[in-house]
Amino acid sequence: MRHGSLYGALFLLFSFTAGSAIASCGSSSCPIDLHALQFGDTGRFSLDLSFQYIDQDQPRIGSRRAHVGEIASDHDEIRTINRLGTLQMSYAMNDRFQIALALPYVSRSHEHFDEETAQIERWNFGNLGDATLQARLRLFSDAPTHSSVWLTGGAKFATGSRHEIGSSGEEAEVTITPGNGSTDALLGVTCQSAFVRDTKLEGPMGHATLIPFFVALNSRVNGRGTSDYRRGHEIQLNAGTEYPLTQAVHLLGQLNGRIVGKDDVGATHENRGLTGGRYLYLSPGLRVAMSHGTSAYGFVQLPLYQHVNGIQLTSKANYVAGMRRSF
Repeated sequence: MRHGSLYGALFLLFSFTAGSAIASCGSSSCPIDLHALQFGDTGRFSLDLSFQYIDQDQPRIGSRRAHVGEIASDHDEIRTINRLGTLQMSYAMNDRFQIALALPYVSRSHEHFDEETAQIERWNFGNLGDATLQARLRLFSDAPTHSSVWLTGGAKFATGSRHEIGSSGEEAEVTITPGNGSTDALLGVTCQSAFVRDTKLEGPMGHATLIPFFVALNSRVNGRGTSDYRRGHEIQLNAGTEYPLTQAVHLLGQLNGRIVGKDDVGATHENRGLTGGRYLYLSPGLRVAMSHGTSAYGFVQLPLYQHVNGIQLTSKANYVAGMRRSF
């Protein structure tokens, strides 16, 4: 590998991707750490445009598949399709401190059966979501072992749309609107390191290639938002690596765990017993490096384990794609 790519690979993932807690209506984002794609960054400023697609059409009770309406409720969830586009802008003030601003756009389709009216209600909307501001500080670095420890802190702000009207003229539930009106605290720690293995690539070190990896523990403490609703607090554990097939094409792989507590429904009529759960995903992917500090990437996120409280909508697979440019 070239020296620039070699040392750039050490600049490993050290951030928390802020995703909304999974609720009874299936509002969701992928529990994945896209900042791992900062491998090879050569500039202080970077732009990342990502797109997530999650089709939640599988009701689940506990860890087993279920049927729509299998547990009685005032409305039975049928399907939620989440399309989330996020523009993230990052700036490295030096090699120890960075800040990042993420601006999401949420497009969502949702339908459920209302027991009182005996009708299917639908919502289709697209609007700005809640912005996130984060700072990252390197606490420790050891060059001989290629190891570092990073601390992440930040907040999610109530900047997104909070009111969306459905087919029956009814307001969308708090759990599916692009913004939920809350201010949330984010805190995490990431340990990164690397090991040397012989590959088919050849460079100044012969066939010896540096393979980076990371482990990140992140938490999210949610505040109260619309109608005094508060999403369940969340913990994520992510681990991943990147393996070069050629100078330009790299395999990506992550394990993503998420634990979400039950929501506090506030002044709404939502069912607290149908919120929160535990999830584990395997996320294989691919990154293609292009010229001028640009790369494209994609992941398929496959559920290994999903255990929900009550009955909730889950997906059979999640999809993530994007492009990144550093300056």
